[in-house]
Amino acid sequence: HPLFGYIFLALILYLLFNLVFSAGKMVEEPLLDYFYRIIPLIGKIISTETLLFSIINGIIQGLAGGIAIVLPYLFPFLFGLAILEDLGYLPRIAFLLDAFLHKIGLHGKAIIPFILGYGCTVPAIMATRILESERDRFIASVLATMIPCAARMTIIFALVAFYISPQAALAIYILNIIVIVISGKILSRLLPEITPGMILEIPAYHIPSIKVVLAKTWLRMKEFIFVAWPLLIAGSTVLSLLQYFKADNYINQFFSPLTSSLLGLPIVVGTTLIFGILRKELSMLMLIQAIGTSNVAAVMSMTQIMTFTIFVIFYVPCIATIAVLWKEIGSKRTLFAVAFTFVLAVILATITRFVY
Repeated sequence: HPLFGYIFLALILYLLFNLVFSAGKMVEEPLLDYFYRIIPLIGKIISTETLLFSIINGIIQGLAGGIAIVLPYLFPFLFGLAILEDLGYLPRIAFLLDAFLHKIGLHGKAIIPFILGYGCTVPAIMATRILESERDRFIASVLATMIPCAARMTIIFALVAFYISPQAALAIYILNIIVIVISGKILSRLLPEITPGMILEIPAYHIPSIKVVLAKTWLRMKEFIFVAWPLLIAGSTVLSLLQYFKADNYINQFFSPLTSSLLGLPIVVGTTLIFGILRKELSMLMLIQAIGTSNVAAVMSMTQIMTFTIFVIFYVPCIATIAVLWKEIGSKRTLFAVAFTFVLAVILATITRFVY
C-alpha cells in the first residue's frame, strides 16, 4: 500500500527491534553473573598473578562473551529475520524501499544485498553481483559495509540499548540509514549514471514452518559458533596475555591521540579497536575485558558509550569483509572503502562526543 505499507514496515521493524532487545536482556544479565562468579573462584585456587590464571581468565571471558552477550541477541534477531523471510515479507520490503534507492542513484535490486547486510556483510557484498552495472556494484559494496550486521547489532543492543535505552539504539539505526543515503548520494554524484527500473515478483503470504525457520536460524548462527566464537576466545586470551606482559599499554598509548584526545574515550580502548578488525563483536568483548568489569556504565559515561558504539559501527570493516571486497571490486577500491569508512567513523564519533 502506498501509505499503510510504510506504516506497517516501520511498525514491524520496531516490534522486531524491541522483541530482540527484550529477549536478549532477559538472558544476558543472569548468564553474565554466572560467568563472573566463576573467575573469583578460580582465583582462590590459582594465584591471580600467574600466567596460567591470565590464560584461563581470557578463555572464560571469551566463552562468557559468546554465550552471555552475543547469542542472547543474535538468536532472536536471526530467528525473527527467518520468520519475515518465510512469511514472504522481505520482497515487500524490497518493493517499498525501491523508490528510496533510486533517489541515491542505485538500481532497485541493490536492496537485496542491503537486507542481507543486516545478517552479515560478506554475503551482502557477494550479492552485489546481481547488479548489471560495475558502478552500481562498487557503490552498493561500499554502502553495504556500513550496514550494521549481526555482529554490530550485538554491540548496539548490548551497549547502547542495555546501558542507555532501546530508543537510543533505534536512533543509531536511523542515523545509519541517513548516513548511507548521504554517502550514496555523494558516491553517485562522483560516478553519475542512469539506473534502470526494477521488476520484482511478490510471492503470496504464507504461514512459516517453524522447522524451516529454526533450520535457517541455525545455518546463519553456525558462522558465529564455528568461526567467530573461536576468534572471540582466542582474542580474549591474547588480550589477557598482553595485559599480563603489560604490552597493551604501548598499543593504547599509540592509539591515544585518536581514542583519548579526539574521541574522549578511556585510553584502554585502543587495543579493542585492533581486535574489532578481526570481528566486530570483539571490540565490545575486549572493551569489557580491558576496563575490568562487565558493568561498562561504571567506567564509561553515556556519551562515551554512544561515541564508542558509533565509531565501531562505521570504522574499518572486519577482515573477512575486506577480503571479499578485494575480490569483488579490486584492491584500489577496497582501500578507498576502508579509508572512506574510517574517516566517516572519526567524523561521526567526534560529533557524537560533543553533541550527545
